[in-house]
Amino acid sequence: MLSVPKIDLHRHLEGSVTPETLIYIARTYGGKLPAHDLGTLRTLVQMNNECPGFKTFLNKFAIFRGFYTCREAIECAVCRAVEAAAADNVQYLELRYSPTHFSSLGRFNECDVVAWVHGAMQRSARTCGIIVVPILTISRDYGLETAATTVEMALSLHDTFFFALDIAGDEMSNPAEPFRGLFEKCRARGLGLTLHAGEAGGARNVREAVTRFGARRIGHGIAAAEDSALMRLLRDRDVLLEVCLTSNLHTGVVPSIAAHPVRTLMGHGVAISLNTDDPAISAISLSDEYLLAYTQLGFTMAMLNNVNRAALGHVFHPDPGWLKKKIGHYWK
Repeated sequence: MLSVPKIDLHRHLEGSVTPETLIYIARTYGGKLPAHDLGTLRTLVQMNNECPGFKTFLNKFAIFRGFYTCREAIECAVCRAVEAAAADNVQYLELRYSPTHFSSLGRFNECDVVAWVHGAMQRSARTCGIIVVPILTISRDYGLETAATTVEMALSLHDTFFFALDIAGDEMSNPAEPFRGLFEKCRARGLGLTLHAGEAGGARNVREAVTRFGARRIGHGIAAAEDSALMRLLRDRDVLLEVCLTSNLHTGVVPSIAAHPVRTLMGHGVAISLNTDDPAISAISLSDEYLLAYTQLGFTMAMLNNVNRAALGHVFHPDPGWLKKKIGHYWK
């Protein structure tokens, strides 16, 4: 599937840093790792043969917290993430990240982090010939006060630094509702809105994201397959679900790829895209996800083209008309 041009709308920078990159950064710029042996480190930061589960998956990020020691370390992580996407024939990438995460537990000012990430992202994009759009992520897990500070910082910047707002984290323990005011502020400024919802939580979280937050896209959202009325709502409002097959397997929200409800969602007219989520944690590429869809879920090449067309129709790029002229020919 490497030869297939692709769009990835749901990829976290935090989860795109490979074990190889972690070791390189630690050796070059400093940073504490529990192991410098590649095989051992892989067992700690990637999903292996352990029992899938949402907590298990999130715990893979523990090593990254506070890891980055300097600007160059963060820029290296960004550059390698963009290069990996380009090497996988991703033509358009929306790369979301939390400035709080990369501030390394307060070591850096978040505004500085944004400037470093943005510069490295755009330099790598130009070098690799890929279009990359940055998305701001806040986390339920960091609390409302931290999220509000991050959003206010982001809104104080030039509008080229972020084109949408996302909320991630543990949706089972931390509901999205307290953060709704932050989404309203971002919507008023013209930012796109997407929420992680209906991944480990239920269909009601997807409905809330659409009806109360006004989200145009949903991160994961696969619980919507349990509710036919909700699927009609998604179809009628043209809300796209950012589907991540392997991630859903690793978080334990589906028992197998073959049991994934993506075909049910598509059968009810719900727009979907295929994405990687955290490719380094899951040890995958977007080509791997396409291959799973093709071999285990009965996707045809025409369906994969349709998935990319749907993604192209729901981008947060500031000039979607220009973007369609630039890359739309790949999926005609």
